Amino acid sequence: MSISKGFTTGVGCRLEAYPKNNNKVLFMGKNVQINDYVHITAMEHVFIGDNVLMASKIYISDCSHGSYSGDSNDSSPYSLPIERPLHSKAVIIEDNVWLGEFVSVLPGTTIGKGTIVGANSVVSKSLPSYVIAVGSPAKPIKKYNFETKRWEKTNNI
Repeated sequence: MSISKGFTTGVGCRLEAYPKNNNKVLFMGKNVQINDYVHITAMEHVFIGDNVLMASKIYISDCSHGSYSGDSNDSSPYSLPIERPLHSKAVIIEDNVWLGEFVSVLPGTTIGKGTIVGANSVVSKSLPSYVIAVGSPAKPIKKYNFETKRWEKTNNI
């Protein structure tokens, strides 16, 4: 793990690193604030940028027990979940992101700069920079307009 200056955490947080080799797999930028009961798991690469704010009870992982992509590598439902091979895809959370209460960030996703993810959302696909995204799966509902300096509703992202 690599944790930078200004890192703060609440109670009951769980930071896990399971590298395939001896490389660092979990990176925290400067001034990252995570609140109570945040769980972050890294096997391949989890990068959290500078000035990221996380509410409580958030889950972030770059790996899962088994493969479910719809190809020949799919895990059988007859196998025990704990015995299914771990599969991983990098997670990147860019600078100035704010994650609300109970957000889940799943493998293979990127959350762009300045993005806000609303409470109880599940990030299963990447989100662009400077949007507000909500839901399961999380989808952008607003985008920051740098000309008007306002968050504006959108449905074309």
